[in-house]
Amino acid sequence: SSSSQTSASGSTTATSSSSTASTTAPATTSPGGQSGSSSVTTGPVRGALHGANHTPSANRYWSYSVRVTDAGGHPLSGTVEIEFVFGGQVVGRDTPPTHPVKNGHWQDKLKFPPTAVGAPLTFRAVVHTQAGTITLDWPITVQR
Repeated sequence: SSSSQTSASGSTTATSSSSTASTTAPATTSPGGQSGSSSVTTGPVRGALHGANHTPSANRYWSYSVRVTDAGGHPLSGTVEIEFVFGGQVVGRDTPPTHPVKNGHWQDKLKFPPTAVGAPLTFRAVVHTQAGTITLDWPITVQR
């Protein structure tokens, strides 16, 4: 897995030429409380996003993982795009923004910049598979 510096709230990272709009109806996520996970448990693609916590510290590594399966529980492969959302708008992306999901799993760690401190952000994983696309949201507030 790789590690990367994000641009969560400062300047927005340039987007790639490929569209991030999903071609399938967005699935709804269920926040799992203070710990636990954000998950999609209906439809052809099921998934869960787990973050280390909801209060990452600026300039310190924060770990997360994504798991994705079909309705029968079999792991799916595809890609995951990591986005940072503020006020309903994507304000940043991981560098690089897209990562491979192999055998139903992706995990990584990243650092948030000091400019993200205090802003109520949503850490978003948009998972694309041959069976469809799901969006998993994890609310965070970066601490000093």
